[in-house]
Amino acid sequence: MKPLVSICIPAYNGVRFLEQCIDSVLAQTFADFELLVVDDQSSDDTLSIVKSYAAQDPRVRVLRNEKNLGLVGNWNRCAELARGEWVKFVFQDDMIAPECLARMLSHCQENTALVSCAREFLFEPETSQGVREWYERNERTIEKTWGKQEKISAEQFCQALLERPGANLVGEPTAVLLRRSVFQNFGFFNPHLIMSCDLEYWARVATHTGFVWVPEPLATFRVHSGATSAENRASRGYRMDVLDDLIILHEFVFHSAYGPLRAASARRVPPVDLAGLFLEKARWARNIADGAAKDPARLDASLLQEWAEVVRHYPKISAVAQRHGIWDKLWTAAGLRRRTPLC
Repeated sequence: MKPLVSICIPAYNGVRFLEQCIDSVLAQTFADFELLVVDDQSSDDTLSIVKSYAAQDPRVRVLRNEKNLGLVGNWNRCAELARGEWVKFVFQDDMIAPECLARMLSHCQENTALVSCAREFLFEPETSQGVREWYERNERTIEKTWGKQEKISAEQFCQALLERPGANLVGEPTAVLLRRSVFQNFGFFNPHLIMSCDLEYWARVATHTGFVWVPEPLATFRVHSGATSAENRASRGYRMDVLDDLIILHEFVFHSAYGPLRAASARRVPPVDLAGLFLEKARWARNIADGAAKDPARLDASLLQEWAEVVRHYPKISAVAQRHGIWDKLWTAAGLRRRTPLC
């Protein structure tokens, strides 16, 4: 018999906090779930820890990828293997409250596709003040945007996203519950995004379905220096902060799934010029890469390599960054005002 919920932990070298994470899952007051842990070729004792739990609890299912799929690849692998009607990600560093599943499911109706709850942050001592403020600022954005309102329509979500393109208005995956059918309807997480794949996926779904907001802190998101986000922030800031945003704007402008967002943009007075924002961002991103490569103090070609990798998958990005004259004429003919790029 299939469980109602598949709780998925995409695991990789997670021994530091994995047991706390699994213990929080197995402590759920709602019991009709499987715990699916997919190990992405860990080199530490992650797999043996999970197997010890599986030997004691039949709800725990363990699989190991034949090769390392990377962060987004393993998220998608979890979604493919999940058997429940609902999928609940819980990352190996995080925890959920005992009543998390019960409370989130209690807010679901027949047409609910996506549910998000408020979350708390657990900052490890090495976390910098700047990183703390970044997460706290995003938390305030979500709370300010939705307040105590629980049912967010697709139109409301589109309008809020147009106010803050590139903002995560739903939350981290540990705070989210979604129907497994959304992966059939909207595809999987975008593997070309290194950090914002959750943000983009929630937007891809919620612009069609809306979502349910549960303003109770039912998840705990741990922030520490060993997390993938911290490592990317330290070594791949351009890729994470600039190119991920650019890819998302590309999807807003060109991807068929974002038709509702573009229609909502056209209904605004004045309309939101998503194409113009995309153009400005593409030029700005290319200029950063060029500048780093030409700066005698840096001589950093890695940013150009990051740029080249992205435009290989998204050739329109390179085209708009280079065709200054054509786009300037189109801009003027359309009577559009030049905007400051998102950054």
